Amino acid sequence: MNGVADYRQIVMSRTFFRRIMRCMVACIALIVPVSLTQAPLSADQPTTLPDKIEARLIGQNFNVSIGRQFRFVLSIPNNNTKQELLTTPQTVLRVEVHTATTSRAEVRRITQGSPPTQVVETIDIDIRDVTINENGDLVAIIASGSAPDEINIRKTGVYPVSLSLRTGTVERFRFTTFINFITVQTSSNTLSVSVVAEFVPPVNQLPNGDIAIVDSTRRTLQNLVGALSGEGGVMSLSVSPELLNSLALSENPNDAALLGSLQLALSRHQLLASTFVPFDVSSAQQSNLSTVFIQQLDRGKQILNLRNGDAPINPRTWFSTRPISREGISLLAQLGYTNVVFSPNAARSFGSLSSYSLQYRADYVAPDGPRVSLGVSDPVYAASLSRSTSNPVLAGIGIAAELITQQSELSRFQTQTLRDHVIVSTLDGSVPNPVLLNSLLVAMSRAPQLALRPLSAIPRPTAASTPVRMPSSTEVDLSSRRSSITDLASIIASTATMLDAPITERMWWDDALLLVQSDTLNSDRFADYTRGLTAKLRSFRAQVSIPESLTFTLGGKTSDLRLQLRNSSSNPLSVLVTLSSAKLSFPEKPQIVRIDANSATDLVIPVVARANGTFPLEVVLYTPDGLTQVGKRIRLSARVNALAGLGQLASGVAILLLMSWWVSHWRKKNRTKAAENHPALR
Repeated sequence: MNGVADYRQIVMSRTFFRRIMRCMVACIALIVPVSLTQAPLSADQPTTLPDKIEARLIGQNFNVSIGRQFRFVLSIPNNNTKQELLTTPQTVLRVEVHTATTSRAEVRRITQGSPPTQVVETIDIDIRDVTINENGDLVAIIASGSAPDEINIRKTGVYPVSLSLRTGTVERFRFTTFINFITVQTSSNTLSVSVVAEFVPPVNQLPNGDIAIVDSTRRTLQNLVGALSGEGGVMSLSVSPELLNSLALSENPNDAALLGSLQLALSRHQLLASTFVPFDVSSAQQSNLSTVFIQQLDRGKQILNLRNGDAPINPRTWFSTRPISREGISLLAQLGYTNVVFSPNAARSFGSLSSYSLQYRADYVAPDGPRVSLGVSDPVYAASLSRSTSNPVLAGIGIAAELITQQSELSRFQTQTLRDHVIVSTLDGSVPNPVLLNSLLVAMSRAPQLALRPLSAIPRPTAASTPVRMPSSTEVDLSSRRSSITDLASIIASTATMLDAPITERMWWDDALLLVQSDTLNSDRFADYTRGLTAKLRSFRAQVSIPESLTFTLGGKTSDLRLQLRNSSSNPLSVLVTLSSAKLSFPEKPQIVRIDANSATDLVIPVVARANGTFPLEVVLYTPDGLTQVGKRIRLSARVNALAGLGQLASGVAILLLMSWWVSHWRKKNRTKAAENHPALR
């Protein structure tokens, strides 16, 4: 019995143990999933992640149509932060679409930081579902449709889109961009838009003629090439011809490569004709330097045609980043310019306009002259384009969104085809941030509401166009430099008469003269460049020389003087030879002598002596026109024995006279002595 009882007790114990184990397993099965799901919510947030992190929008497809995807590319500069975000649970990228904008002012408020209107769509993308591209950027792609994880928009409009990154309840960053949603009902009444910029760095040629392109200029050009080489549309650009010429003449091989890249990029855009270096058109007209301005413009066009690659050149539109007077507009009209476009800063001289999408007519001093349209870059867009930003793609998208909204506003109140033309530039007309510029050009070129066009497409003014009276004064005064410029031009023309034909040096002189005229040079730099060009011309003329410290012996009253002229230049040169002396005369007129390159020639000059002795003889070389001295004055010594025969004759006569006197005296003495000894007298 005891054995049976023991067995039953053992069985009951085992059964009880099994039941206890089942209960424990069941409890664990219920508790563990709940704890696993709730643990992240109750746990503390990672302490190494800051509440606010830096993130940038570096790409998106701004124009989206039905059935196409929305694509946003984000950059998180701090790689450690990015890696931790990618492994932090419950981190999502939230995309919120707001109601479409209705006015330019609303778009502007949002770009300046105001919160958008009501949210109509919200999509949360788990951070683990975000693609990482080869550059380490985050790429979020969302389909357009009606599914829960798709954006369901069916009406054309510009929609603000807020992007934020959230970890649990903590929002790490937030910014708002825009999308231009397009349906088949999109209006075909497009708004014409032109983007324009000017790039005129400091002059790249030193006073001694060397080319010295600074690194900051190279960096700006490289960035500009990147912006112009993108997938965006055409823009109008004014590039300093002097810069293009300096790139071509530079001995730095990197500059030649940079010029090649620039020419390739410019081939897709439009170049505006400009002067070789900045030369104020208003002051040129008022200072009687219009001829010099025309020379500047002709040389600028010549360089652009030579160095532009395949870029089309617009010779009828003048883009000005400084005020222009009535006289300046008159000169431009005479030269065939039909459009004058001002940056906002330059337009302050004649005040604000009622509309910056319409073209006006410039009122200038020649009322019967050709009509000149007047346009001003929209100051609102200019302020956005000029504003410093750490998120340039976002700024570019904001400007494109505002332009499309403006097109919608104009079309809403006009039944006819839009003649409006909006001009976009920075406040001072300079090249904007290249990333911003590229994003803006790409966004506008693909928007069916906009027509991205060069400045040559600006409508011509009519008699009905509103006139704008131009100011009568100018901010630049070139009159004080007129005499110096005139003197330099005369010296260059005079020096050029030494040449048989134009050579490289002559072209350099002309370009250097144009460079000296740049109104960007202050008084000190103007003096430096003037002295540098004068010294270069003097050095060129001094390549013709005469040996110094020579003594010539002239053995007769009429004789020949032989001079050797040397030319150390690689080009044949001609000079006018003049001589002067107090004791010599020169029957023939001064001679023009041609000396072959790297050689010497002897010059024979007839001379008539006026006296005996040794005295100085001065030889001065001039340019063939006789206006400019060549080298320094040379003082030589001439020894003259021209009267030696006459002296011998005089000496002979004196000796004969002395001998005659002696003979006469001797005979007289002998006669007296003979008389005294005569016998008759004894």
